Amino acid sequence: MCRLAVPASLGGHEAAPVLALKVYEELARAEASVGWIAWVNSLPGLFSCLLSESVRAELFSDPGKLFASSTRPSGRARAVDGGFRVTGRWSLVSGCELADWIPVMCVVTDGTEPRVGPSGTPQLRMAYIPKGSYRILDTWYVGGLRGTGSHDVALEDVFVPDERTFSFIEAKQLDRPLYRMPLGALLSAGCASICLGVAQTAVDALLELGSLKEQVDRGPGLRDRPAVQAAVGASEAGLDASRLLLHDATAEIWTACSQGIPVAVKQRARMWGAAIHAAKAAKAVVTAMYEAAGAAALYIDSPIERAHRDIYAVGQHIVLAHDWLEDAGRVRLGLKANTPLFYL
Repeated sequence: MCRLAVPASLGGHEAAPVLALKVYEELARAEASVGWIAWVNSLPGLFSCLLSESVRAELFSDPGKLFASSTRPSGRARAVDGGFRVTGRWSLVSGCELADWIPVMCVVTDGTEPRVGPSGTPQLRMAYIPKGSYRILDTWYVGGLRGTGSHDVALEDVFVPDERTFSFIEAKQLDRPLYRMPLGALLSAGCASICLGVAQTAVDALLELGSLKEQVDRGPGLRDRPAVQAAVGASEAGLDASRLLLHDATAEIWTACSQGIPVAVKQRARMWGAAIHAAKAAKAVVTAMYEAAGAAALYIDSPIERAHRDIYAVGQHIVLAHDWLEDAGRVRLGLKANTPLFYL
């Protein structure tokens, strides 16, 4: 499950995107942190198209290896002969306790000064760091996604050879349909699928609660209340509609990538919009189920209580930010997106 995006030539699944979305949703339906770790492990696999064939083989040939990553540019990569000396601290590195390799984002420096690109902004570079070269700082004390172990990671002056680094603006070295998919939108869709799984858990839990909960007050029981019935009907319809839109938007781009057709900007906008919509709809469903369950949802042995914590934690990820919805609207209005990742 952690090798969905690893090239098939290296024993990975190289899974079609909609299939991967279904996997993340199903895992998250069982446990959000499990779905999250599987999704997080897909990122380095997707990044691998920017690495040479020999480095890909070094990193991904062993099916037992696991990965974490951080795209926060909170490190420095000082250019030296043959590579870079990397120093920094990165937060929210999900799965770092399990990982054998962690690619981290760095600002490239020449000496102490950032290296500036043609656009006038600092150059950024990802560097794959092996286990044993970094320290894990015990920082993950949170409400939701507790099982992801998203601690901080720090390293000091670690040499990384140039071939084990890459920039997102470089030419891809692996031309396969999966690696032609728009990376940012694909990551957003995966994260949204986790939201859909968490929301489905909340609905399932409320249905079970409705059949088991004893009524101690006067009036109809939980499942006999019209407001609860309407909430369940609307929630299931909303999840189904969001899932269908997300999968359809993703499949449309997958077809283009499989046929070698460039992805149109309106297709990117549709996929981004579908992902953000699905995440928002899932959060609304969890909130509705939490409210419908009443006091039963307060207890930590309730799946609805856990879903309520997890959905808000998942929704904090940058790939589900409201800004992407604004960018989707901007490009449909004939404007450029504000964030370069929209086009990545």
